[in-house]
Amino acid sequence: MSNPSAAKPAPSVSFLKLAGPGLVVAATGIGSGDVVSATVGGARYGVVLLWAIALGAFFKFVLSEGIARWQLATGQTVIEGWAEHLHASVKIVFGVYLVLWTIAVSAALTNACGLGLANLTGGAVPQSWGAVLHSLIGFTFVYLGGYGKFEKLMKVLVGVMGFSILVCAALTMRNPAPALSGLVLPTIPGGSGTYVLSLIGGIGGSVTMLSYNYWMREEGMRGSGYLSYVRGDVAVAYVFTALFGISIMLIANTAFFVPGVALRDAEAVPRMAAFLGTILGPFGIWAYGLGFWAAVFASLLGVWQSVPYLYADIYGVLKGLSFEAREEITKVTSQPYRLGLIFISLVPLPLAFTGAPLLVIVTYTVIGSLFVPFLAGTLLYLNNKVNWADRDVPKNAMTTNVLLVAILVLFLFVGAQEAMGALRRIMG
Repeated sequence: MSNPSAAKPAPSVSFLKLAGPGLVVAATGIGSGDVVSATVGGARYGVVLLWAIALGAFFKFVLSEGIARWQLATGQTVIEGWAEHLHASVKIVFGVYLVLWTIAVSAALTNACGLGLANLTGGAVPQSWGAVLHSLIGFTFVYLGGYGKFEKLMKVLVGVMGFSILVCAALTMRNPAPALSGLVLPTIPGGSGTYVLSLIGGIGGSVTMLSYNYWMREEGMRGSGYLSYVRGDVAVAYVFTALFGISIMLIANTAFFVPGVALRDAEAVPRMAAFLGTILGPFGIWAYGLGFWAAVFASLLGVWQSVPYLYADIYGVLKGLSFEAREEITKVTSQPYRLGLIFISLVPLPLAFTGAPLLVIVTYTVIGSLFVPFLAGTLLYLNNKVNWADRDVPKNAMTTNVLLVAILVLFLFVGAQEAMGALRRIMG
């Protein structure tokens, strides 16, 4: 294992310097699902569930901070930690899961990007061909651009999505007092319990949280000297995630809840754009359309760039390669990385025209619902029981352990609800 303390000095903590890989994590974790769920939540319940978005983002911060702290202390990614300290079957099961997750998520992201482009072009570019185009653009950019150019483009997309959606929220807000109350006073309307849990669980991504390990390596973040920087960086990521989700819900509250308009998931994006057009004119339509497209395209780019790291890492641990060799094959120029990139870029292309098979969707939902509680459980073990090379990096505090247990229990329940819902839909 490499020496975690043998690293370049950490930069000082400032907002501008913190706008690094943390914001890339945020952009990768925010996808069409977050936009739709926040929109439907605002339409059904107004602003009383703003606290759920904030809580969900905080829970993802706890998990991501634990992932980062593990790497600072050991020099290992979480996948390497699983391979060394958990049962051998874990790496195999996760590898199978990752293939299923890749199929479902890549199909969802490409179709969402196609929808975003169709909205921006007024249907001149069909959703199906827009999906294919975005997958191939993502492949080309990641293959040729390297990490540095990828990070710069992601920051631009974060700026576009943040500015457009936050401005729309500010321009449509009528009365901030109920929003402030909904943010700081948790309320669960009658019959909304399952939806509240899903909202908490869905914000901020799942498997993509593991990406931070590899972006830390790209940035040369090693050792305890980076602890404060990493915590601040991850905090920026999930503050932005919360602000984005809250802004979407605020717009939906004004658009649909206040006038009492019923809304279904499939209607969320086009009807939101139409509403903003009625009160903000063409600016509203373009701002929301551009913000939605930037959000889903940033998520696609983040997944296209980061998921191949996971495939390369799993390949390395399955082959039993040395730590140094695993570091080499998790670089963007390695053959395992590029093969993973080709797979994630090509597998969604047929689904752009035929629709994702129901069996894949149900299988992904059932297996995918277990990832976050599994991650929480493994962080309880890795960050408490395993000896760390850098003892200056603190292990879990009691508060962190309590939060991880709460996340474990909560997300097991959320996962069970989502799995049962998916099975009911396929059988009905």
